Amino acid sequence: MKVVVVHQWEDSQKDAVNNFFNQLVSMAKGKKLPKGMKLESVRISQDAKTAICEWDIDNMDLLMQAAKQFNITWKITPVIPQTLYEHKSFF
Repeated sequence: MKVVVVHQWEDSQKDAVNNFFNQLVSMAKGKKLPKGMKLESVRISQDAKTAICEWDIDNMDLLMQAAKQFNITWKITPVIPQTLYEHKSFF
């Protein structure tokens, strides 16, 4: 299942957030994420204090359990989006 997770934080949480994303990307690149979890992209805006992670996961419980292990203290909102339009190239 495709899931988008929106992260929003306060200025005081910036260091913890940056540390988390560095760890997360390192785990994804090293193929060390839990079985059933594939990180497809991470987009971050320091100015807006917001990040968007796109996941392909087996189930939502797995994602939320993993989030708890990271001791996330900022707001996270998991969303299962419905695709209304997607540009696809045939070449």
